[in-house]
Amino acid sequence: MAPKKSLAWDHFMDKGESKAECKMCKVIISYKSGVSNLTKHVQRKHISVNLVRREQEVERQEVPAHASQGTQFTTSNTPLQTDATPSTIRSNRVIMPTISSFLRRDCQKIKKQIDDHLMNLFIWDLQPFSIVEDKGFREFIKFAFPNYTIPSRKYFANNLLPGWYEEVKTNTKAALIEDAKSICLTTDMWTSRNNDSYLAVTGHYIDKNYRLQSVLLECKVLESRHTGLNLAEELRNVAQEWNILDKVLLAVSDNGANIKSALAQLEWKHFGCYAHTLNLAVQKVLVSSYIRDLISKVKAIVSYFKRSNLAWNKLKKYQEQANKVVKRPIQDVATRWNSTFYMLHSYEWDICQSLIIVLQPCEEATREISGQRYLSGSSVIPLTIGLTSALNEIASSTYRQENKISVFPDEVEMCRQDLLSEISTRFSNLEQSRTYTVAMFLDPRYKLYFESENVADNTKKHIIGLVTTIINENERCQSSASTYDKPDNQEKKSNSLIWKHYNKQMQNVRPAGTAHSRAIIETQKYLDDAVLSPDMDPLEWWRMNQTIYLNLAKLAKIKLNAMASSVPCERLFSVAGNILTERRTRLGSRKVEQLLFLQQNKK
Repeated sequence: MAPKKSLAWDHFMDKGESKAECKMCKVIISYKSGVSNLTKHVQRKHISVNLVRREQEVERQEVPAHASQGTQFTTSNTPLQTDATPSTIRSNRVIMPTISSFLRRDCQKIKKQIDDHLMNLFIWDLQPFSIVEDKGFREFIKFAFPNYTIPSRKYFANNLLPGWYEEVKTNTKAALIEDAKSICLTTDMWTSRNNDSYLAVTGHYIDKNYRLQSVLLECKVLESRHTGLNLAEELRNVAQEWNILDKVLLAVSDNGANIKSALAQLEWKHFGCYAHTLNLAVQKVLVSSYIRDLISKVKAIVSYFKRSNLAWNKLKKYQEQANKVVKRPIQDVATRWNSTFYMLHSYEWDICQSLIIVLQPCEEATREISGQRYLSGSSVIPLTIGLTSALNEIASSTYRQENKISVFPDEVEMCRQDLLSEISTRFSNLEQSRTYTVAMFLDPRYKLYFESENVADNTKKHIIGLVTTIINENERCQSSASTYDKPDNQEKKSNSLIWKHYNKQMQNVRPAGTAHSRAIIETQKYLDDAVLSPDMDPLEWWRMNQTIYLNLAKLAKIKLNAMASSVPCERLFSVAGNILTERRTRLGSRKVEQLLFLQQNKK
């Protein structure tokens, strides 16, 4: 038997009767005179195996004698000199390079796929580029893909990263321009461990399928001083680059004087982050003398168990003996009041339990308003009403009896009253915000759930006015579209004898109503419809009902994207902190910006 020259035979055992067994997966493959079936099996099932080099050698060995005498096989554009017939030339040129060129293209495709998956490792899992130089990682890749050569860290950082960034930015910008009728911005600042100051801007809009989209527009190092004037210039540049200068519905930030000044200069509507404002209210109450001493004592206990490994082991052993879930003491963070809440929650003292009951509604409100993937602006007013109601209810005798709670200690009762006062003061003007009253009205979970009947009536009138404007605009568009010449068949119908009676009768038919009257009807029909359950998705409801409330649905798309917190930017900086680890402190700010952008926007 002639020796088997194809590289495919290195991976198969000939079983006779034109059958071969794959050495890697033990599958039996049929073959006849050639090995094409064997080659295809390796390509499809064992993609890391390279068949190119040997196949090319076999091709060179199997070139016919007449070809070696009078034919030169080439893949370049040079002329082919031969004494053979044209049909022979075409046959040889087509058949001979097919296997090698196909395999070469296939290997290049596989290499690109592996490169792309490695890039996802850097972007989504925030692995440093230097991982490609780690011995263990290189050994793993060598084992998984024996014929793949890992590119250098510079190849990923300097070649692939900028290319991916530009591609995703172009696609994201195109989607935003096409879908966003209005956009809500959230912005915040952060200082890295390299002492670089970053400004982040995220945009939130509702797309054509009634889904809330959140996009990182910019996260860049601020070279200049953080004055209101400089921040205004930076924000204006971002809006101009993304073509949204005339689409900004609202800007949400913390309550810093410089950012408030910047947004005032841009004449953008501004709302101070709800979570940040609530944090300030609770912090002010917690530093009062009658609560501060209690928290200090708890801190001291927690610190003791944090410092002493012996004490912690005894506490752990006690919990195990008592069949309790083992929990570590939690230390609070000065800038986050809810960390104090979690710290107190670890202790069974009566006074701490009472304080936890008082703080619980605030913790729930903070979690509720801090979402990025669902509507938060429309929930601001209902959430504040609910928060105030909860703080009043927990002090009632009925609530105490139902929940078997004793009367609050004096210190905790003073804390509850002060908290109510702070919330009332800081959020007293929410129902005066046209942005949030409109968003709440258009949320089918809330509609007219206002404390003030006057605010409810005014909001309804304002909505009717907005819908009237939309109807008038639609009619203008239809009117301009109908100015083209009528088709011949319409001219014939207007002059036709059999249509004469119809035309005469229709002249006396009353019009469907004014734009204002139709707006009133549509708005009232919406209000008469059942209120959606609080745990349902309002945007999904609008998607399903957009043909019923045609004009209100258009309004919802440009008003319901109002956010209430700048938490999306704060989460972004948590990601940034993970990027700038000790292994990445030398990473340039531009690379950080590109990685953050891709991490947030790459689908």
